[in-house]
Amino acid sequence: MSSIENQLHNQIENGKLHKAVYDQTAIDLAGEMQLSHPAFSGNRSNMEKHILTSLAEEENFDKCMTYIHNPRKHFERFSRENVEKYILTEKRSKILTMIEGNIKGKEQRVSHAVQTATKTVKNKNGNTNMWLRELSSALKDELKFAEKHFSDFCDITNFDFLEEEVREVLANRIMEINRSLSNVSLLDMKQFRERPDEILIKHFCDCCWVHCPFCKGHKPKDHNVPFHRPKGINGCHFRNTVEFWIDFCTTSVTSNCRFYPSHESEDTYLLKEYRKAGPRFADWSITPDLSELPYWKWFVCRYQKDLERFYDKKFQGRGEIPNEWRKFTKQQAIESLKKI
Repeated sequence: MSSIENQLHNQIENGKLHKAVYDQTAIDLAGEMQLSHPAFSGNRSNMEKHILTSLAEEENFDKCMTYIHNPRKHFERFSRENVEKYILTEKRSKILTMIEGNIKGKEQRVSHAVQTATKTVKNKNGNTNMWLRELSSALKDELKFAEKHFSDFCDITNFDFLEEEVREVLANRIMEINRSLSNVSLLDMKQFRERPDEILIKHFCDCCWVHCPFCKGHKPKDHNVPFHRPKGINGCHFRNTVEFWIDFCTTSVTSNCRFYPSHESEDTYLLKEYRKAGPRFADWSITPDLSELPYWKWFVCRYQKDLERFYDKKFQGRGEIPNEWRKFTKQQAIESLKKI
């Protein structure tokens, strides 16, 4: 085998074709989940509804607190867990078909590039350098081929023989890749240049994560949220007491009550004039609304003791939980999310 044949052999054998299959599969998987997986088939608000539903179904307080205080971290974990579940359990046969299609597609494109390079060189009476330029140009996106990867070779005139050599190397490599990916369980997430969950995380999470200054609700860009909640969930309480502040933000801003904008502040502001309390409040649009999401009422009742231990505060006095909140079931809480 000549020097150039050796180098072409190395370019195909050194994992580039394998990585190309993985990279395409990651893109296709992320796209497939955005089309067919309910949590990923809409915008971030839709995804958040599914996250809140999963938190209610799982009833894991630690995860709830991660969501409250570090929502991006929980969004990322939710994405990773659902991608893994989707790949390994829910859509195994579909993923295998996708992988097989990607392997076949890469094989066909490499074969076509080799054939086209040979045909072009013959028609133009070109040399090895022209053949390499044609091949590298055709495969620069598929396999990251580049002429600079090749050096120290003798000129070749039998391009048909060279083409056959490359086809043989390609066929052997394709067989190896097929064996290594014959089962979804053999899929190695570390091999992805960008994993499917990372693609989804980038799509849903690369945006503003500013929290509501009262309840820590969050929404990208426009600094308003559809999911305001009782402020006590965030640990808010009445100063110099252990009493949680359990009003919803949307209800609070209709009142003439006053609040301290921070633990250190000695100045108070009217809740209905919260924008005057400083930059952290000025950019927020909290629409006065007496409607309150049942989900969070159920949440407070379900995790009353956990929240009291977590913040070392009490649902008593001005922070006593209304009896009507205790009437909501978990199913009613979940159903309330669908009405938003």
